[in-house]
Amino acid sequence: MKKLKEIIANVIVEALEQDFLDCKYKLNLDTHNCFGGLKSDVINTKLREVLTSENYIIHKFKRYAWEGRFILDLESKSLISITSISNLNRIPKDKNRRVPHYMQSILYYLNSEIDTNKQISFDLGKTFNPDVYEQDFKNIFSGLDINLSDFTYYVVAYDYKANKINEMNWYLLGNEFNIAKKESIMNLVNPDFINLTRLENDFSDELTEIAEDKPNKGIRLGLKEKNVKKTWLRGD
Repeated sequence: MKKLKEIIANVIVEALEQDFLDCKYKLNLDTHNCFGGLKSDVINTKLREVLTSENYIIHKFKRYAWEGRFILDLESKSLISITSISNLNRIPKDKNRRVPHYMQSILYYLNSEIDTNKQISFDLGKTFNPDVYEQDFKNIFSGLDINLSDFTYYVVAYDYKANKINEMNWYLLGNEFNIAKKESIMNLVNPDFINLTRLENDFSDELTEIAEDKPNKGIRLGLKEKNVKKTWLRGD
């Protein structure tokens, strides 16, 4: 599963440190209310472009108007979702839910037997009856013709500030969000790519400042196409 971890780590970095910034510059919006959802959109789009091997399935699901994606690794029988660290910290603390968060339902259904030290890693908010979790799990994966009972659920969470990924971890959680295993995957990011991307992002920020000082010069904003060899792109 190391190859998949490497792919996901590089997808997140490229999506947020390159594609997301490209979208922001091109849109040139006066307000930024849509950017929270846009982060997950660019990550999911990059996953679709990269994970083309038959070993992987990208499962689509909807929660009201929100759309999400899961990665299924058929070889290791792993189910993976991606979120921010701040969101992962917030989810189990919510005391006002009317329905379970999808992570609650999946952790209950797939990770109830995960061996942890039983120390609660997050303050738990509202919980639900087992039958509610089970029905929600079935709804999430309806239409997927695969028996998921032998799968294990993992969460990849990242911290993104000042246009950079500062932290990125692979979590194995118990059914109450207690951490069984936490592994940093920052070391799996292609160093040539991340250094070049951050250099150009800093340069783009400088151009933005110049453009603000000299609005009539017509300076072009945005990132140049990268020529770094992406060995991690092979999703096989």
